Amino acid sequence: MPNTKFEVNYRAQMTKGRANELRRQGWATGSVFGHGAEPIPVEIDLHELVERVKEAPSGLKSLFDLKVKGGPKGSDGTVIVKGFTKDPVSRKTLDVQFQRVAMKEKVHIGVPIMLVGNSVGASKGGIIEQSLDELQVRCLPHHIPAKIDLDIAELDVGHHISVLDLALGPDIEVLSDPEAIVVACVAHRIPGG
Repeated sequence: MPNTKFEVNYRAQMTKGRANELRRQGWATGSVFGHGAEPIPVEIDLHELVERVKEAPSGLKSLFDLKVKGGPKGSDGTVIVKGFTKDPVSRKTLDVQFQRVAMKEKVHIGVPIMLVGNSVGASKGGIIEQSLDELQVRCLPHHIPAKIDLDIAELDVGHHISVLDLALGPDIEVLSDPEAIVVACVAHRIPGG
């Protein structure tokens, strides 16, 4: 499946005034880094990024063929979205970091864990507590999963599922602590009881 194409602008003006102007227009600042090259400052149309993510096969965890309009030679290439900086109050995205990838080199990335099914323990009055919502993995870029679906149907009261219990296949190396609890079904506590 081909990578999703996305364009950003080279950010020539590095002033705070320019950054504020971009944010008022629904854009964000950002950078493209990795593979021993100098980081490249960019300007990102957030609406356009959301549209590209929606059409991408693995959402935010997809590979993007990034074109940096007006950027120095060698700016374009295949990237993953590595992270966001959000305003702590408004939760608006202020900055987006893209990491360059080579298709034959493994990358370290966080993959969201989604709980699937209705727990047998919850049907008995237990409470589902998800302690870990993202798994740190290392794999080749084309093996990055969009998400990890964790079936909790057999999870009973007093039991848990740890990282060690997750089966991701031979192409994905799990970096998270194998003993870390992902989800547990705990007995319902009655206040004052």
